[in-house]
Amino acid sequence: MKVVGLFNNVSEKLKAELIRSAKPNEMLRFQLLGGYYEPAIGREGFGAARSIRLNDRIYDPYQLGKNEKGQTVEVGGYVDIGVPEVIREGRVEKCKKYWVHAIAGGIPGNGQFALMGGNVEDMEVAEFLFLANGNPNNPYRDKSKDALYEVVDAKAILAKEKDNEKKELRNKLKRFAKNNPEEAAELLDLLQPRGGANATQ
Repeated sequence: MKVVGLFNNVSEKLKAELIRSAKPNEMLRFQLLGGYYEPAIGREGFGAARSIRLNDRIYDPYQLGKNEKGQTVEVGGYVDIGVPEVIREGRVEKCKKYWVHAIAGGIPGNGQFALMGGNVEDMEVAEFLFLANGNPNNPYRDKSKDALYEVVDAKAILAKEKDNEKKELRNKLKRFAKNNPEEAAELLDLLQPRGGANATQ
């Protein structure tokens, strides 16, 4: 995030502790919290779109200051953070909003969104999300504010999607084999590796 005077002047120690880095083209996935159950689609929905204000005031326990002996030590302090949209005369006048949109027109979104490593705008948003009070995994967050989103394990999501696809394919193949045994046998022959265990028997 762009540092403007004291704005976004977060300690390197806090950034290293909370911000997850991403390689170019690696996705960081997030899930909105606080949706409502949609009976028509059988899951939690979040409306057509929801915005996240990209400005906040956070507690940084590693902010430096002077002790009674005049030594520089970590005293902690509050920092205004955000993704600037308008900067005038060395001051941030306005910060951006991030919109999480529905999957398709008329269907409430599932509240998931991804930010891409290597994309400067996306990574500015991601850095803010990791540091802000809306992140329940920030141990220094202001707990009087609601958690707004959480970081999602992208690998776990992909593994679950793959598992669901396998189950669906397996069920389709079972139905196909039951109704079309000859064609199923032909397909099985095609799937058997050449020179495999069956070829030697």
